[in-house]
Amino acid sequence: MFKFIKSNPKFMQLISINLCAKIGDRLFYTPLLTLAATLSKAKLAVMLVAISETLPILLNFFLGSRADQKRHKLVAVSYNAGFRGVLYLIIASLLYFQPSLTLIISIANLNLISDLLGNYSSALTTPFTKLLITLDEMQQAQGIVSLTTQLVHVAATFIGAVLLTFFFNQTIAYLNAALFLLTAILYRLMAQHLIAIEKQLPQQKNTHITQLIKINFSLLANNRSVLNELCQLALINGFFGATTPIFVLFLKEDQPTLFFSQPLTIALLSGLVTSSMLLGNGLSSKIWTYQSNQTLNNMAFWGICYVSLGFFLNNTILVLSAASSVAFLLGLVSPRFSAAIITYYPTANLGGIVTMVNSLLMLIPPVTSFIFPIIATINLTVSYGSFLLYGLILLAMSWFTKFRN
Repeated sequence: MFKFIKSNPKFMQLISINLCAKIGDRLFYTPLLTLAATLSKAKLAVMLVAISETLPILLNFFLGSRADQKRHKLVAVSYNAGFRGVLYLIIASLLYFQPSLTLIISIANLNLISDLLGNYSSALTTPFTKLLITLDEMQQAQGIVSLTTQLVHVAATFIGAVLLTFFFNQTIAYLNAALFLLTAILYRLMAQHLIAIEKQLPQQKNTHITQLIKINFSLLANNRSVLNELCQLALINGFFGATTPIFVLFLKEDQPTLFFSQPLTIALLSGLVTSSMLLGNGLSSKIWTYQSNQTLNNMAFWGICYVSLGFFLNNTILVLSAASSVAFLLGLVSPRFSAAIITYYPTANLGGIVTMVNSLLMLIPPVTSFIFPIIATINLTVSYGSFLLYGLILLAMSWFTKFRN
């Protein structure tokens, strides 16, 4: 990894600035949720905050395609970061008012705009990867990106919670604004060193945005192997969307033997899943490189079946270990899949295609996190069986795909 970092300084500088922006994406999340939870209509307020975090992911279809048409991408990214800084200065000012549902709605809308600009900026910088990294290093590059992004995601959320114990919400919002303004300056300085690279980027014609989305979707759909793997990874992500709520009900209703308290056991599941995924990201270019992504996905599908078995056997250790295994395998496959996407598709369409892929990957978890708890309210044991059915359907889909090919 250190050799890669030394041999690709411009790529690492760009990624480092991107990570600074991603810190800003998550730093204010916990303070905003905490503020929403203090209201009399706490459930509605928290739901609005959650929507403001989720909706930008689903709108990536439009943002990525628009980013491919944009000239002077790094200058645009700099302006975006500066505007996000201004948005958080406005949020800090609003926080001096008495907490209310109207206030939360206003802040959530500003947060939504900020996150949309953040996703747009990510799409603007994506094509640079293909020009800054050689093809044989692409998988390692995507492993580093995935690893550091998830680390920053967890760390920024934790830092936001820690800051909340020492500072007012306004102070944290001001800190976030300062972080975005600093990021804007860094992007502007970086743009001066990437002028020659940016001139090599092909530009999309000023086609209507819906037509661009159709073109990008057809590029994905016409590659059957990529589309199949995308669906499989989306469904594995969906498994994690359902696991935590069912695990909470499992601990409450079945009361399995625990080595820790229930809250700590729930936190342990989240910690193991995250750390296993990070480990997979870090080792993606090091181990099992001779195994196809399909083989690793099949192993993950079996892992989902073992989670179901752990629920049925009232075995917390089996649930935790099987879920961790699925996360590790997903961590291995994700950078390889991202590298394949960036390598295969034309640079002119990369922003739109990558953001479309990211949106599709995130579509299933909200659905499963809604459906599985509903099944559990009818019968918790049936929800355990649903995990088994989920895993078996994925295995059947995999075998059917292999048979067709």
